[in-house]
Amino acid sequence: MMTHDHSTIRNRRRFLAGSLLTLAAPMLGTLSGCSRDRGKRQLRIFVYAGAHEETMRQVFVPAFEAATGAEVILDAGWWDAIAKLKTSPKNQPAFDLMITDATQGIPAIRAGLFQTLDATKLPNVQRLAESVKQSWIWKERHAVPYPDAVMTLAYHRPSLPTEPTRWADLLRPELRGRVGLYDAYYMSLYTFACMMVSEANRPGTAQQAIRTQLDEVLRYAKTHRDQVGYWWPTTSAFASQLAQKQYPIGNMQSPEMLQLLAANPELGAVVPAEDRAFVQVMWAIPDGTPNADLAHQAIDWLFADSVQRGLAERGSATAILPVAQAMASADPRWASLYPSTEEGLAAIQVYPYDLYAEHGEEISTFWDREVLRKAAS
Repeated sequence: MMTHDHSTIRNRRRFLAGSLLTLAAPMLGTLSGCSRDRGKRQLRIFVYAGAHEETMRQVFVPAFEAATGAEVILDAGWWDAIAKLKTSPKNQPAFDLMITDATQGIPAIRAGLFQTLDATKLPNVQRLAESVKQSWIWKERHAVPYPDAVMTLAYHRPSLPTEPTRWADLLRPELRGRVGLYDAYYMSLYTFACMMVSEANRPGTAQQAIRTQLDEVLRYAKTHRDQVGYWWPTTSAFASQLAQKQYPIGNMQSPEMLQLLAANPELGAVVPAEDRAFVQVMWAIPDGTPNADLAHQAIDWLFADSVQRGLAERGSATAILPVAQAMASADPRWASLYPSTEEGLAAIQVYPYDLYAEHGEEISTFWDREVLRKAAS
């Protein structure tokens, strides 16, 4: 739902897409902060265009406006948010609240673009799984990070003699040149790490491998690049290839895959639990907004059961145990991709964004020249 399709961006920006009222009742007291006019208070929120914007408009906005009397203005986009924030006048940020992912959010944190959060105003956030709250992003109160999409092994059932169960299945000889992988390295380099450890019968060590053996993982990706016949630029493009059977297997983002599974019974998906890796997104309050209290209240609503359930029903993960349990009971497809137990939530891990930040230039150059094979002649 909140994943990024950005085939034209192959540099650092890849790493650098009860009831609600009951849960929120303690937050419905007097709100401080200025509005952009002298009438109704306004809260301008940056959201991802497409499914995320639609979900926010349907699930979040009406209830929040009814409870607070504020007007929510959704500003939808993709990679333009941080640029807008950077060029905003001092103490007049383009947004009062925004969603971003680790590839852009971490540099924005380093640049001091977000204000420190007040955890006492975010009781619902405290209900997130401990594995999520262990992120330095939350521990230092820069933003509220959470897992969204998970890397999924997608396939076309009739095109394969047996259904895949592990990442090493992408290496089957009959699949040479028929695999589709995302052209962005933040995801597909991790796929290669999963393939490498799976082939070596060491499932569950992909995160360790990419952190301690980065050069080896890069060489592995180069060695096995010919297994890939299609470097997909967008999820919709790969969805079409899956349905047409030309590239019957590859990696895919989970929210889009759940939609495909519901529409096409010939498609299948599996997420090997040992090396499950999530996209990390975050809610942050831009520094200088006069509506910080209202933004805090909005964040807390976003992690209320009702909103979390609405997001999950549209394909996202949730790191709040009661919601995950309810979703798993109601939707077997959702349960097949996402963790829904206390143990499963405790094991949540995201892509190694900090490693990507440290070695972004090196990885990006190698990926473009040696893996995607787009080196200048």
